[in-house]
Amino acid sequence: MNKEKMKQSLLMGALASSFGIFVSKLLGLLYYSPLSAIAGESNMAFYSFTYTYYDLLLQVSQAGIPFAIASLVAKYIAKDDYKTVLLVKKAGTSIIMGLTVAVALAFVLIAEPLARQTLGVYAPAEDIRNLKILFNILTLAIVIVPLLSSFRGYIQGLKRLDIYASSQVLEQFVRVFCIIAIGYLFVVVMRFDSIWAIFIAVAAASFGALIAYLFTVFMSREDEKHVEDLAKAQNYDSGIIEKEIVKEILALGIPYLIISFLGSAGPLVNTSFFLKYITKVHGMEVYEQSKLAFGILQANIAKIANIPSVIAIGFGSGMVPYLAESLEKKDHDKISRQINQILDTSMFILIPMIVIFIFFAKDIYYIMYGDNNLELGTQLFMVSNIQIFLGTVAPIFSAIMMSLKQRKEAIITLIISFLIKFVTFFPMVRYFHTYGMIYSSGFYYLVQIVMYYYFLHKHFHLNIGSSIRTLLLIMLASLIMVIPAFALHAIVPFEKLNRLTDIALMGGLGIIMLLIYYGISVHFHLPQQIFETEDVSIKGLLSRFRR
Repeated sequence: MNKEKMKQSLLMGALASSFGIFVSKLLGLLYYSPLSAIAGESNMAFYSFTYTYYDLLLQVSQAGIPFAIASLVAKYIAKDDYKTVLLVKKAGTSIIMGLTVAVALAFVLIAEPLARQTLGVYAPAEDIRNLKILFNILTLAIVIVPLLSSFRGYIQGLKRLDIYASSQVLEQFVRVFCIIAIGYLFVVVMRFDSIWAIFIAVAAASFGALIAYLFTVFMSREDEKHVEDLAKAQNYDSGIIEKEIVKEILALGIPYLIISFLGSAGPLVNTSFFLKYITKVHGMEVYEQSKLAFGILQANIAKIANIPSVIAIGFGSGMVPYLAESLEKKDHDKISRQINQILDTSMFILIPMIVIFIFFAKDIYYIMYGDNNLELGTQLFMVSNIQIFLGTVAPIFSAIMMSLKQRKEAIITLIISFLIKFVTFFPMVRYFHTYGMIYSSGFYYLVQIVMYYYFLHKHFHLNIGSSIRTLLLIMLASLIMVIPAFALHAIVPFEKLNRLTDIALMGGLGIIMLLIYYGISVHFHLPQQIFETEDVSIKGLLSRFRR
C-alpha cells in the first residue's frame, strides 16, 4: 500500500467508524427526552449512577481484549499469517468470556453495599433498593456486551469498519426502541411505578447487544470464510502456539485495562464521592438539589456531550489497525503524518461544534429537555464545554498511545492525572458545588493531553506546529460562522416558542452556520490541506476517501 493510499484508508476507516458511532449516539439522544418524561427527572440520577459503573465493569470484564484482538489481527494479516489470525480470534474470545462471567458474579455479590456507598448515609431505603436492582440487571449486559465487543475487535482488525459501524447503529436502534416502547407500555399503559422505565432502559442494553452480535456474525460470514480459506492455503506454519497468543493478548490487554480504568477514574470519582461528600459538608438539606444537579450533569449534559465524543471513539477505533501496521514497519515518519492528520481532522469537526454549544447552550438544552430546570441545565451545559472539549481530545491521544504500544507512558500519565483529579475534587466541590466536578475534570484531561504530547514528541518526534496553525484558523472560522446566527438569534427569542418551532429555527440556523463555516474554511484552505485535495465539493471529498 503506497503513501497516498495509506492516508486515504486511515481517514476513511476513521470517518466510517465515526459515522457509525455518530448515528448510534444520535439515536441515543432521541430516547433520552422520552425516557426522562416517562421515568421522571428525579429518577434519571439512578440511570447515571448505573451507567458509570457499567462503563467501568465493561472495561474490567473486557480487559482490553477487543483492542488486543484488533491490533494482533491487523499485525498478522500484514504478515500474511492467517492461521495465527484465527488463533487470535479463538484465544481472545475464550479469555473474554471467562472474565465476563467472573466479573458478573462478583458484581452481584457487591451490588447492595455499592448502592449504599454511592448514595451515602442520608439516602432513603427505597433509593438504595432501586439502585441495587439496577446493578443486578446490569450483570446480563456485563456478559453479552463483551462478547459482542470481542467479535467487533476481530472485524476491526480485518478493517471491515462498515460492518463495525452498522453493528453499532443496529445495537443502539434496538436499545432505543426497547427503552421507549416497552418503557411506555409498562409505566404509562400498565401503570407500573416510574422507576420501571429505568429498569427497562438498563435491561435494553443486553437485548440490543444480543441482536447486534447476531447481525455482526451474519454480515461477516464471508470475511470469516475468506480468512479460513487463506489459512488453509497458507503453505507455512509460523510455529506460534495458543499459549504464546494468550500471552501476547494479555500483554496488550492488561495495560489497556489499566489505562481504560484510569481513563474513567474521573467520572468514577464524581459518582462515588459527590453526593456523599456534599451532604457531609453542607448537610442533608442539599441532598435532593444536589442529586438533581448531578443527574442533569451526568445524564442530560453527558448525552449532549456524546455528540463530540463520537470523534474520539470513532477515530480511536478507526486508527488502531493503521497505526499498528506503521509501528510494525517501524515507519516513524508515517506515524507522525497519521497523528497530525487525525488531529487536524478531529479539530476541524470538533471546534465548530463546541462553539455552537457555547453560544446556543440554552436553545440546545431546551430542544433536548424542555423548560424543566432550564436555567440550571443551561448554566451547567455552558460551563461543561470546557470538560467536553478536553474530554474529547484526551481519549484521541490515549488511543494513539495504545496503538503505538506506549503503555508505560500512558499509565504514568493517567496515574498523575487521576491524582490531580482526586486532590482537586474535594476542595472544588466544597467551594463550587456541582461546578467543582467540572473544573476538576478539566484539569484531569488537560494534564493527560500535555503529557501524552510530551511522550509522543520524545519517542516519535511528533511536531504539531502546523496543526496549531490549523487549529487557530479553525477557531477563527468557527467564530466567524457563529456571529450572523447569534445576531439573528438575538432578534428571534427561540426559547419563548414551542419546541417543534425551536427545532425548525435552530435547524435553519444550523444550515446557515454550516454553509458559512464551509465557505470560510475553504477560503482558509483548511479542507484542501486536511484532506489533501483541491476539489472541496462534497462529491469531490467523498470520491477522495473512496479512491
